[in-house]
Amino acid sequence: MKTHYYREDIMKICDKKHLTVEEIFEELSKIYSDAWKSTIYRNVEDMVETWDLKKVVWVGKKAYFEANCGNHIHLVDINTWEIIDLPEDIIISNLPENFKVKNMDVKLFWEFSSK
Repeated sequence: MKTHYYREDIMKICDKKHLTVEEIFEELSKIYSDAWKSTIYRNVEDMVETWDLKKVVWVGKKAYFEANCGNHIHLVDINTWEIIDLPEDIIISNLPENFKVKNMDVKLFWEFSSK
């Protein structure tokens, strides 16, 4: 398995993006014409286990992957399924005193209002 062979390119492809494995495979295929989708799946899952990629599950019934593994909130447009990251330093009111976030997986589903 070429886990380490594709790792750097996968990180570049997923930088500041939320992509499915199919989309990652499409991008890698432009660089490596001999890439196999099953190898890319294994690479991506391995990178999730080593915290190099973050898996955003069940957004529009698909799993998306990103290189931003820090704590942050995802805004998801329910019409386009576009995912936008909110920074981790967002202020959340009414949390208990001395509360420190260790990990989060928050998705806010939204759409633009017509007003």
